[in-house]
Amino acid sequence: MLIKKATHLLPIATNHDTVEALIDVADQLAKTNKNPHQSVHILIIKGQNEYYSSNYEDAVAIYYQALEQAEQLHDSILLAKVTLNLGMVYDELEDYDEAINFFHKALTISQSIKDSSVIAKTYQNIAISYQNKKDLAKALEYNEKANELAILKKDTTMIIDVINNFGTIAYDQKNLVKSLDYYSKALNLYQKIKDRKGIAMAYNNIGLVYLDKNEYEKSIDYFNKSLALATELKMHGFIGDIYSNLTIYYQQKKDFKKAFYCYDRFNAIYDSLAGEKKNKMIYQIQAKYKLGRNTRELEELKVKNRSQLNAIDSAKSSQFYWVAITVLVMVLMCATVYLLYKEKELANELKNKTKELYELNVSKDKFFSIIAHDLKNPFNVLVSYTGILKTDLELFSKEELEQIISDLNEASENGYNLLQNLLIWTRSQTNRIHILKTNFVLADIFNDVKGLAELNLTNKEQTLSVEIDQNLGVYADKDMISVVLRNLVFNAIKFSVKGSVIYLNASLVGSNVRIDVVDSGIGISEESIKKLFTLDKNTMTHGTEGETGTGLGLVLCKEFVEKNDGTIWVESKLGKGSVFSFTIPAERA
Repeated sequence: MLIKKATHLLPIATNHDTVEALIDVADQLAKTNKNPHQSVHILIIKGQNEYYSSNYEDAVAIYYQALEQAEQLHDSILLAKVTLNLGMVYDELEDYDEAINFFHKALTISQSIKDSSVIAKTYQNIAISYQNKKDLAKALEYNEKANELAILKKDTTMIIDVINNFGTIAYDQKNLVKSLDYYSKALNLYQKIKDRKGIAMAYNNIGLVYLDKNEYEKSIDYFNKSLALATELKMHGFIGDIYSNLTIYYQQKKDFKKAFYCYDRFNAIYDSLAGEKKNKMIYQIQAKYKLGRNTRELEELKVKNRSQLNAIDSAKSSQFYWVAITVLVMVLMCATVYLLYKEKELANELKNKTKELYELNVSKDKFFSIIAHDLKNPFNVLVSYTGILKTDLELFSKEELEQIISDLNEASENGYNLLQNLLIWTRSQTNRIHILKTNFVLADIFNDVKGLAELNLTNKEQTLSVEIDQNLGVYADKDMISVVLRNLVFNAIKFSVKGSVIYLNASLVGSNVRIDVVDSGIGISEESIKKLFTLDKNTMTHGTEGETGTGLGLVLCKEFVEKNDGTIWVESKLGKGSVFSFTIPAERA
């Protein structure tokens, strides 16, 4: 968990409504005293209150209002603070490039006025955005700068936050020992200064490291302590992060009932927050601010030109009058045309953003309805059969019991496979999966996948033929490519008839390696091919032995291949089998 800090003028209380009432009183006093600088200060506090309550749309609207007033006042101190806070909101919205853009503006202004407090906080937030972009080298560089200033200023709170962020960078680098050391130091210091929110986040971070180290007893102890404290402090968004980690914990412990409960809690929290983080109104506010600034510039230009025209009018006898007025008119016309063009451009951008966000929301709704439906099916089978067996076991013959056990096993496997793919996809969407590209020998994961598939191959009397240069290397995230290969090979087994041969090949093509999974199964229609890799379509198809699936595995394949700078596609005809192919970069020198 990254620690993000903004510039505070007054403490932010946990009671949003109480703080809002106090802010309104202060605002009225500032207006009565006709103090515009104090009014901007109050707007910043008001925006922080909305930000810490996860009301990002309201926070953006307030910060842009503050930015507009600070620009008109030419107040560098206020401009630095507003741009820093705007950067934090865009980081929460996962628009990291825009966040870094605002942070650099804040850094430039604060350096010009030598405000070391804002400089240090800006360094810290730039580091966080670069870490979210997976640029760990720059994240470490800016976190070091923040650390130097925090030590120089003897800012205890910031020193602890920076230590915590060193821990998250080490975690992303998969250095669990170093990460645990940083998190433990941060926890000890948070406890000394009695920062309860910091303690809750440190508990969660330590639990996450122990989870990745497979030290489950320590992991669940820290997760439970974090959840109890976060619930007491009403840290709603953070509680969702804890439930996400608990879902993974219980899934690894194979306690699927608790895993499903925690995932349901996580989904309930983040399904509501997703709307806030992707609300089209935020982009409308941004466009409105840019349009207002352009309008002000146009009005200033008109006033300036009018003044110049009056000066020229007093010298009508000069020939320069006619030349000057012509030039000024042309300049005014060009400026007007340019600003009208920018206005149209902003309107088109807003229209495109609105359409994109609408499509994303429709896609999300369809996807979760598919998952909810398909995840219930295996559990319905389990609940129905176990209920019957619990009360009427003696009524069934041996053959009937064998069939029931077979059905229960198939339902369990389907539920497990779906939950596993769903958890991987969820982690990728919430930045819980970190890409770590390295050079590795592709044959290693070919052999791993072949070993995993051996039982399924035997059950269907199939053969997996592997053809690969044992020294062929690639540059990618090994775990992600393993997930891709596993899904494609198991799909080929599922949709191929008994006794058939499945081919797994790899070859060097230019600067890339191409991998093909070839089967002679039932094939795919052209209409179905168009829907294979999309979230908003249910492409579930039964295998040759009645096996089922949701198509989520292929969505993961496409996402993981593209995250590794590759492409994926399929060639297929009904009744003649399919060839699933993808490329990834070859080994780097």
